[in-house]
Amino acid sequence: MEAILEKLFESVPKVKILRPFMRNPEYEFTFQELMERSQVRARSARTELKKLLRLGIVKNKLARIQYEVRPKSRFRKKPPLIVHKTKKARVFYANQDFPFLTELRNLITKASVASRKKLHHQINGLGKVKLAILAGVFINNDNSRTDLFIVGDAIKRGKLENFLSKVESELGRPLQYTVMDTKEFKYRLDMYDRFLRDILEYPHEKLINKLHI
Repeated sequence: MEAILEKLFESVPKVKILRPFMRNPEYEFTFQELMERSQVRARSARTELKKLLRLGIVKNKLARIQYEVRPKSRFRKKPPLIVHKTKKARVFYANQDFPFLTELRNLITKASVASRKKLHHQINGLGKVKLAILAGVFINNDNSRTDLFIVGDAIKRGKLENFLSKVESELGRPLQYTVMDTKEFKYRLDMYDRFLRDILEYPHEKLINKLHI
């Protein structure tokens, strides 16, 4: 086990590649999906993936996958026709027979979620944030309606997308998030909106709460 841990945590890219498998142990990833989720460049991703395969943590196989083809329309006003096709591709997945899979998953899960202080600073810098609620993946609750709920004004879209990309890389999975301006939030709250009630009545953690909800 000691030798495996030394090889596992010898580099940051390896941990980033490992996270998607530990967060989604039943999922089969294409190489492109792994790069997108981990935010690791192709060359580093291939190198670290080969090491994980040699360690027996990850396995691979040829599988038939579905993909989209979007032909360009000759008419600008006409939306492009989306065609679904299948092809053979190599996919990678967590080895369910790896002896320390459960322990490794627990370790990665606990270490993946960014510190609250860091999250507070990052979210606060997105704009005039009045409320930020953590749920779902941040509190290990699979039944949450969303992982991250933000209420604020003048939210900078570019900063938001960059922030989400970094957090998803750390988590190793897509993030379910919701952003509302203050006016819409107060209106929906007064209307007893079911979505908001589910967020506020079920387990969550208020990271920023300037609205005193």
